[in-house]
Amino acid sequence: MNIPPLCSIEWGTVADWGVAVGTLVVAAVAIAQETIRGWFYHPEFKVSCTGGPPDCVAVPVTDLDGLFLGDSIYLRILVENTGSATAQTAEVYAKELRVQLENGNWDIVSTFPPMNLTWANLGVTYNRILPGMAKHCDVGHIVDPARRRDMDNEDVPELRLSSTEATLAFELIARPNNKTHIVGPGKYELDIQVAAENARPITRTLTISLPGTWYADENRMLRDGVGLSVT
Repeated sequence: MNIPPLCSIEWGTVADWGVAVGTLVVAAVAIAQETIRGWFYHPEFKVSCTGGPPDCVAVPVTDLDGLFLGDSIYLRILVENTGSATAQTAEVYAKELRVQLENGNWDIVSTFPPMNLTWANLGVTYNRILPGMAKHCDVGHIVDPARRRDMDNEDVPELRLSSTEATLAFELIARPNNKTHIVGPGKYELDIQVAAENARPITRTLTISLPGTWYADENRMLRDGVGLSVT
């Protein structure tokens, strides 16, 4: 049996260790560079809403066969990436809903289920927003109360509303079977959090006014029938 010289074993071991250490150093430098880059290049969010088109718009409701069921108004916010990096898996979380009482105080709506809102036109939880770009997120919708019973999952008998009083259905990623995502006329505050995989969450409050009256004209409905603002 041939035994290699001791010196060759030592130099071979040193070379192997050198390669291993070099690999670790390269990996550490790459991680450090990515970390440092993240300090200077990252997404930042701005949330806004004009209260009118193109943020809030009239949308006809149809069934799967395209049959017209009624009119609706969609309330949406605009989420803009004002930062220097692409927002990965951006999401909007509806954290807490409050309703204004007759005495002016605000009371938490304990039946409201906190969960993510959906991105407009996509109906998904997460989105990707490039720097300088913006995407609409659905907050909720209002359907013509006279046609409410003709639409799936829109009528809530427990609210005891007439066919002329409007309701607001929040656009949650999952709609509870008990329909606690639908509220009647009133003034509400909804706390939301906007976050991404590579961005710290920000918190904003949406103030929603729903007098309860439905107007067939889109402009008048958005002016007198509902209000949405961001603070």
